[in-house]
Amino acid sequence: MNEPKLPKLDPHEEHFRIPSHHKGRLLFLRYLAPAREAKLRGNVVLYVRGGTFPSGLSIAHRFDGRSWRDELAAAGFHCWGLDFHGFGHLSDPYPEMAEPAENHAPLGRAGDASRQLEQAVRHICAKHSVDRISLIAHSWGSIVSGRFAGRCPELIERMVFFGPIAWRRRREEAKRLPGWRLISLKDQWDRFVADVPTGETSVLHRQLC
Repeated sequence: MNEPKLPKLDPHEEHFRIPSHHKGRLLFLRYLAPAREAKLRGNVVLYVRGGTFPSGLSIAHRFDGRSWRDELAAAGFHCWGLDFHGFGHLSDPYPEMAEPAENHAPLGRAGDASRQLEQAVRHICAKHSVDRISLIAHSWGSIVSGRFAGRCPELIERMVFFGPIAWRRRREEAKRLPGWRLISLKDQWDRFVADVPTGETSVLHRQLC
C-alpha cells in the first residue's frame, strides 16, 4: 500500500512514519538537518508542541519566511518535530476517532502521549546513533515531556520548557470534554487573545490574504 505524501515545508525536509506503541498505528516525524555540518552529541533536538498544533503549524511554520526550526537549524541543530496521534496529516488517528466524539472520553492524554514521545525519541537516537537528545517542550507538551522524563531520564540530554502548564485558580467549573474535536482558526484566535490584559497590544495580528 502506498504511503500518503505530504508536501514538504522545506525542500531539505525529511519525513518518517514510525511504529507507535499502539499496535498497527504509525507516528509522523519531520526532520530538518542543520544548515552546515554539525556534531551530533548535544545538537539533536525534538520539539514537543502544545495540545492543538501539529508540527507543521508550530516549530515548522514560517512567519515572514522564517520558522523557529529554521533558526535552530541555522544554529547547528538537527531539528525534529512530532505529530501525536490525531494531529496533523500523517500520524494515524485513534480508532475511536471513526466514531462520534461524544461516545468516548478524551483521547491523547499525557500518559499515552508520553509513550508516543518515547517511540519518537528512541527512533531519533537510533537514526543519529546517539544515546540521548534534547527536548523543547511547549505548553501542554511540557506535561507530556515531564511524564516521559520521569520514566526515561537516560534518553534526555537537555530539556527546555517554553510556556509550560502551571497551576492557576479555576475560574469556572470543569467541562466534560468529548473524545476529540476539530480546532478552527477562530478557536485558536479566541484562545490566544483571551488572556491579554485590557489595554495591552494583542499578541496576534490579523492579516488579509
